[in-house]
Amino acid sequence: MTDIHEVDSVEVRDRLQGRTCAWCATYIPYSGRGRPPSYCSRSCRNRAWEVRTAERRLQRDIAAAAMRAEPVREVRTETITRTRTRVQTRLERRPPSTAKDWVEHLAALTGQLRKDGTLAPRHWDHRKLYHALMEALVVLGDAHPGGLDELAARR
Repeated sequence: MTDIHEVDSVEVRDRLQGRTCAWCATYIPYSGRGRPPSYCSRSCRNRAWEVRTAERRLQRDIAAAAMRAEPVREVRTETITRTRTRVQTRLERRPPSTAKDWVEHLAALTGQLRKDGTLAPRHWDHRKLYHALMEALVVLGDAHPGGLDELAARR
């Protein structure tokens, strides 16, 4: 009896042809010599290193209680300003019709011309007021029998 062994030899060769960059996923061909590259450029390697070390520093700071893992909370204030404007139409002003009304108006004018009044510092209006009052006095003198001298004597 003859024992025949047949041995088939199978040789499988696995060779890396290339891979993608671990940062930007650009294809990097592999030459077959040395360690296969993980990054396509120095820039991608540096960015990946920055991310890895930032994660480690963050975990270290959280563990040392130098930094909180909770989100930042804000307190905000909202201010709403509402403005209501009322427009009042000016009715036609009628001059006083009685002597009593005129005396009240002239007393109000006198009060505004005093030291603390609103018209006292407005010297540019004083000439207009003076001329209007002088014209009113002249017309009053013409209207009264005997003129202003008669009125001044009865005072």
